[in-house]
Amino acid sequence: MTVPGEFSYREISTQGASWRSAIEAVLGLQGDLQALMERNAGRPVLFIGCGSTHYLALYAAPFFQQVTGRPSRGCPSSELWLQSDTLLTPAQRPLIVALSRSGETSETIRAVEMARRLGCEALTISCYERTALAAASTLTVSIPGGREESYAQTRSFAGMLVAVQVLAALSAAPAPQAFPSLLDELAQLPALAEGLVERARAVAQRFGPREAHKRITYLGSGPLYGLAGEATVKMKEMSLSVAEPFHFMEFRHGPMALVDAEHLTVALLSERARAYELGVLRDLQEKGGHVLAIANHGHGLGERFDGLLDLDAPLSEAACGVLYLPLLQFLAYYRALGRGLNPDRPRHVVMAIRLDGPEMIHEPAL
Repeated sequence: MTVPGEFSYREISTQGASWRSAIEAVLGLQGDLQALMERNAGRPVLFIGCGSTHYLALYAAPFFQQVTGRPSRGCPSSELWLQSDTLLTPAQRPLIVALSRSGETSETIRAVEMARRLGCEALTISCYERTALAAASTLTVSIPGGREESYAQTRSFAGMLVAVQVLAALSAAPAPQAFPSLLDELAQLPALAEGLVERARAVAQRFGPREAHKRITYLGSGPLYGLAGEATVKMKEMSLSVAEPFHFMEFRHGPMALVDAEHLTVALLSERARAYELGVLRDLQEKGGHVLAIANHGHGLGERFDGLLDLDAPLSEAACGVLYLPLLQFLAYYRALGRGLNPDRPRHVVMAIRLDGPEMIHEPAL
């Protein structure tokens, strides 16, 4: 018999193996991937996913565009499948990058099949190789080290994120002056995992179970907004908590009304926009809100907030995205345990959504 949360704890704690597996998987297909990118030169890139991988798409698209200079957009798979004319012009044939842990999510499969009929090529990034999504795609990057037994995505999400980072670094190769050392920096990530995971766990144990925080907001700018969104998915599904994501500067435009002594803001601080982000945090602190911040090179920030995780990584901002995840995942994990819930099997959540027509196929619970 397993202990509630056993799978999630192990999968969050060992995600460095997933980071390494992702790097190896992408580099192992380097020639094929670069050929795919060259065939689609001049075309935009559309990242799609469902649930957690939708928010991964919202991280991946701005990150990929920033690194490569190629126009990129992220959206839910269902929108491409069911509302394609809101995303594609009649003559537009973007490269589709489908993100899916299982490779069996119906909406993503159908979106890729529809796009292929229109003449698009599709790249799948998944944790499995022989899947229905892989069969529908031009090429698949499989990350075996990202596989997990819990329903809530943690290690798998981290591995797919690193795969996106490495893909962007390879795709930027013709213009190395923009991000000359990104690939070398990404190779350093697995060595940073163990120490970071332990520090993140200690902070999460302090903040996760605090029921005095009735509402939780996650703030992020640029690509980090996608991670803020994913953090709300983890918090909602694991611990059944009220949580929302916002862009930093948008939080002043109405949502600031939520802030009081029962409100916790988890701030994913960037380097590029930090001065403005800190201004937003000062505003909500003045209104009685609590702040837990995550930052790289956060020296001197600790005394400003209720808590701070300084990533303390010798890396550029572009390489650091995955380093935010251990704390975000552990916060949801410890809040779930504090509420007597099992984060491995969130209520009403399944490993992959499969459809029969418009209806969801309900599989027996494990």
